[in-house]
Formats: sequence, C-alpha cells, structure tokens
Amino acid sequence: FVLIDFTGAMPAADLIATTLVNWAAVVSALALVVGLLSVAGSHVMRVARRREDWGYSLVLLVALVAVVVTGLLVPVGNQFQLPGSLAEQPLRLFFRAVYEPLAASLLALLAFFSLSAVLRALRSRNAEALVIVIVALLVLVAQLPPVAQLPYIGTSVQWLRDYVALAGARGLLIGSAIGAIVASVRVLLGLDQPFIDR
Repeated sequence: FVLIDFTGAMPAADLIATTLVNWAAVVSALALVVGLLSVAGSHVMRVARRREDWGYSLVLLVALVAVVVTGLLVPVGNQFQLPGSLAEQPLRLFFRAVYEPLAASLLALLAFFSLSAVLRALRSRNAEALVIVIVALLVLVAQLPPVAQLPYIGTSVQWLRDYVALAGARGLLIGSAIGAIVASVRVLLGLDQPFIDR
C-alpha cells in the first residue's frame, strides 16, 4: 500500500499507507528500546562476570548512559525538554568530540582496505574482479575536478550517478527490505529462533 501510495494510482491507499508508516515508526521506536536494553543487559553481565575484554563493555555502557542521559535529561532552554536537534548543546559535543573523529578515522582506514582489496583482486587475475577494479578506478578518476570539467565527462558521470547507481541502490534497499520481512515472518512463525543461545 505504501508503494501504491507513492505512485498515486489508488487514492484510497493514502489512509492505509499513512497508518502503516505510523505503525512502522512506533514499531521502530520500540525495537530500538528493546535492542538498547538487550545490548545493555548483555554487556552488564559481561562486566559483572569479568569476562574476557570486559573493559570494552564497560566503555560501551558508560558511553551509552552518557548519550542517553544527555539526549533525554539535559535541558536546552528554560524548560526541562528534549533537545530540538543534534545542533543543540551538549548533544553536539558528543558528535563533534567523539563521533566525527571516529567516523573520519574509519573513512581514512577505508582507503587502505580498498587498496588492499584492489591488490588482491589484481593478484587473483579474475575477470569479474578486474572489471570491478577498472570501473571503480574510472569512476574515481572521472570525479576529479579537472576531469569532470571536460566535455561530456561531467554529464556522463552525473547520468551514471542519477540513473545507474541510484537504480542499484534502490534495488539493494528493496532486496534488504524483502529479506527483513521474510526473516521477521520466520521468527514470528517460530521457524527461526535466533534469540535462543545454542
């Protein structure tokens, strides 16, 4: 119904689609709370029993409590209310001092992992791997500012990004959504029991 509502083919689907989207928001919020409690409980047990690498669990729990308390209990204005956005202090401090440096470090490491993957692909002499490497290098070179200003190059890269890459991303999104639905139905029917430790 949500997809039909986007096409506008069935005006009656608007109410059902709105209801489903609202349900999805509520279920997502509840799933976030349940997941948060599950992760916290697991790491509390790890710290209490002093299992291997329990110090990492302690750091996770401290960070978890700090972010939740900051996001929920720190007043922004004169009233005791939730922060309006991540631009509000002191929530912004966590993102600028912790999250952004970690994200930049991970992206910097990604370049080395990508280079290692390229070298392994070239070493394997596999035709499919070589095609992927060549296309990736062409896309990277085409995005350089001097190359992008050449005639037909900039528009071609933009066309690839707007149509080919976007179609692939939407296909991946739809496929992952269908996979999540199938996995959820299997859990609800009792065919899968991933929550039971084996």
